[in-house]
Amino acid sequence: MLAVNVRLTCWPDNWLPMNIALRQDVLSLRDCTHPLSRAGTRIAQVDVYDRVNDAEAAWRQLEAGGAIMTPYQRYEWTELWHRHVTSHQAIKPFIIVARDETGAPMFLLPLATRRKRGLVIAGFFGGRHSNLNGGLWRRNIVHSISVDELRNVLTEAAARHGVDLFKLVSQPIAMVGATNPMSLFPQRPTPDDIYVLTIEGGNGKEALKATLKSSMIGRLRTKERKLAALPGYRYMRATTPAEVDRVLDAFFVQKMKHLAAQGICNVFEDDAVVTFLRSACHAGLETGNPVIELFALECDAEVLAVFGGVCNGRRLSCMFNSYTDDAENSRWSPGLVLLTHIVQHCGERQIARFDLGAGHAFYKTLFCKETEGAFDTILGFTPPGRLAAYALTAARESKRRLKATPAVWETLKTVRRVIRG
Repeated sequence: MLAVNVRLTCWPDNWLPMNIALRQDVLSLRDCTHPLSRAGTRIAQVDVYDRVNDAEAAWRQLEAGGAIMTPYQRYEWTELWHRHVTSHQAIKPFIIVARDETGAPMFLLPLATRRKRGLVIAGFFGGRHSNLNGGLWRRNIVHSISVDELRNVLTEAAARHGVDLFKLVSQPIAMVGATNPMSLFPQRPTPDDIYVLTIEGGNGKEALKATLKSSMIGRLRTKERKLAALPGYRYMRATTPAEVDRVLDAFFVQKMKHLAAQGICNVFEDDAVVTFLRSACHAGLETGNPVIELFALECDAEVLAVFGGVCNGRRLSCMFNSYTDDAENSRWSPGLVLLTHIVQHCGERQIARFDLGAGHAFYKTLFCKETEGAFDTILGFTPPGRLAAYALTAARESKRRLKATPAVWETLKTVRRVIRG
């Protein structure tokens, strides 16, 4: 464990990370009291951990206290991801915990560092498999913490551990009714919006009725009657290891075929990612609270549709989904039918928010009537880091503009399919 007791360093009031060059010996500067501490700043200590399990006590304390967070920042999700994926990629945990004068955690930033092209880059765990990223924030500080406090924490952590760049992408602006404190930094919209449904009604039937027009509900019920004619047809939420393995095995095959047909790189063919997903779907089954929840429609002959998501009791977020490639059975939209069951599931469990992840797709617009803004915070802390921050910000902004122009984006996808051909 790398534990850092930080005394806030004095900086000019108008300082921004991308406007100055930090030296590696910044901590040899004369210590002085930051103006905020005279006004009662609460951050008394900052710890930086290079092992996930060393941060577990603070992590679980924040979770148990109802921390403001996304479902992807559950401790078990991050621990399993690092164990099976990033620990084999020379990526090191860089978990920042800010504490008050009693030593209690105020917030935790679950980050990791990697070296790329000579730069040390800090970012969230999960890569493309995490649609929403963020910290864990104690409720009584989330509305009042200042950008100066956050800036000093990142500055000290970067200087002590040689971080050139913070690449903090795909962060939600709103988190359980609170504004994400990281939005206080300079930011840009992410290339993709998140498609979100606010669950209404007191039970599953009411939730579905509030989500879809009665005509659409009728059409999907007609389709489900066609599927129900298949021997052994059923909707299920995986609750046993055998169910998990059967559904996941089907998902990997279905996804491989669909992505290959679209000329898209299959991010699920990595053995380490496969191991993570399988472990996360098994972990917590015995208590009824798996790290990744699996839902499916199936019959005796095959699994018809799959949905995998993470849930923190307040929000269910889609990580992955797929449906059969059987021409006859796919006619009856098993993926959409499965979503009607999941909406009802959310209504029964009183889950307030349900999202279908990042990126536009027509089926998402049928269920999700709103999009949720997400943002990127890319901060350089050294001269090379600042140059890289500028380039990364420009690249992601260009990608967003391309995706906002459907005709251009479809053309690029066609070219991609031809190239992968």
